[in-house]
Amino acid sequence: MKIIGISASARPNKSTHFLLEQCLNELKTTAEASGKSIEVELIDLAPLKINGCIACDSCKKGVLCSQQDDYQPLIPKLADPKVAGIIMATPVYMGCMSSQAKALLDRTVLFRRNGFMFKNKLGGVITVGGSRNGGQELTIQAVHAAMMIHDMIIVGDGDHFGGAAWANHPDGYQSDTTGISTAKNLGRRIAEVAQMMQV
Repeated sequence: MKIIGISASARPNKSTHFLLEQCLNELKTTAEASGKSIEVELIDLAPLKINGCIACDSCKKGVLCSQQDDYQPLIPKLADPKVAGIIMATPVYMGCMSSQAKALLDRTVLFRRNGFMFKNKLGGVITVGGSRNGGQELTIQAVHAAMMIHDMIIVGDGDHFGGAAWANHPDGYQSDTTGISTAKNLGRRIAEVAQMMQV
């Protein structure tokens, strides 16, 4: 079983990437504590060039995309039947997800058009805003909406919608214990639900 985490920030190794790492580490720790193992992979979109969907309908002919960009090598990763879930981490831009997150989510239509390949896979979201209450929950729900279009199973952090952190914490995002806690809780819940579904 494998969970893929996607860091959809334009900036490498910053708050979004950090929060996703916290989430995935907690996921692995939770699984190992129960005597099971869950493989994780972090995909960082920062160095990649992924265009928006152009509605060319090529993907109606198979699990493929006409655009020759950095999305191409992600297709087999996301199509791998071992993948049991996807965690999307995105900064909040203008009250919603990043353009990187939106472009990737729009391009995943090819999985829907080819037998709902994400159906019953777990979906979780982490958002990082410029202020404590900077649109994180609204952004989580926007990503949830795309996941629901795939008929994925949405998992929260055990208390709210998912991970929600503050990039501009006065002591640095690494000191945002509240936000880090929500990201870790999401990882724990994803591990718990994944193991329940494996039984």
